[in-house]
Amino acid sequence: MTAPDPAKPRQTPLHAVHERLGASMTEFAGWLMPLRYRSETAEHQAVRGHAGLFDLSHMGEIIVAGPGAAAALDYALVGQPSSMAPGAPATR
Repeated sequence: MTAPDPAKPRQTPLHAVHERLGASMTEFAGWLMPLRYRSETAEHQAVRGHAGLFDLSHMGEIIVAGPGAAAALDYALVGQPSSMAPGAPATR
């Protein structure tokens, strides 16, 4: 795994979704994050009338290694991470 370039903000796994939905993006703590979509009022109404999503993928990273890593992740997390290839995105 290579270290991220500190001069370039990192992108979350949902970056393309945010862009496709028209988010205005901004740098926050080394990450490129959505600031708003159409307007604060429109976003508020959408969340109140339907649902909202907050992308938490920038908030923490862990490295789990060793012979018991897959079993530990299966025990601690929702789903079955052991069925994923290393570095692969989660799929439904």
